[in-house]
Amino acid sequence: MVRPALIAAEAIRKHAPADEIVLIGDEPEPPYSKWRFLTCSHGEIDEAEPTCAKGDDHFQRLRISLRVDRARAVDTAARKVALDGGSELGFDRLLIATGSYPARLPVPGADLAGVNPCWTLADARRSWSGPAVARVFADRSGFIGCIILEALANRGVSLTVWKWAIGCAAHDGSGAAG
Repeated sequence: MVRPALIAAEAIRKHAPADEIVLIGDEPEPPYSKWRFLTCSHGEIDEAEPTCAKGDDHFQRLRISLRVDRARAVDTAARKVALDGGSELGFDRLLIATGSYPARLPVPGADLAGVNPCWTLADARRSWSGPAVARVFADRSGFIGCIILEALANRGVSLTVWKWAIGCAAHDGSGAAG
C-alpha cells in the first residue's frame, strides 16, 4: 500500500474517531511512500528500517486494521465487499481508492523475463538485491522515474530513456543525448 491510503485513513479517523477502519491492499508491507524505496536505492536508509516513518505501532494507536487481500466485488445493497481470499467484509461507508499500476510498454519483448517495472517496494527490492544490471531501458520516466534512473546511473548502469511525448532519447554516459 502506498502512502495515500494511509493519509485517507488518518483523515477518516480524525472525522470519525469511533469508526472501524480497515485498509485492504495487495502489498504485504504497511503503507509506505514511494520515496521509501527511492532512498533505499540511493543507500540513504537501511532496508531493515520500518516502512512507516511514524513507527510500527502507528496503525494500532489509530485503530486502523491492515489486511493483505484484494477486493473482488462490492455489493452496495448488502453493504459487503467480497475479497479474493474468499472472505467478505461488511461496511457502513466505503472509500474505494483503486491505486494504479504501471503501464506496460506496447512493444514485442516487453513481457520477457528481465523486463520489470519499478512500481512497488517489492519491485525495488528485486532491483537492488538481484543480479547486477548492466543496461536499463526506461519508458515514460517522470520525476520519480528520473530519481530511480539517477540511482542506477550512480551504480554504473547504462541507461536508455524513451519519452513517448518527445520521441526517443538515448544516453550513453558521455553527457550527449541522441
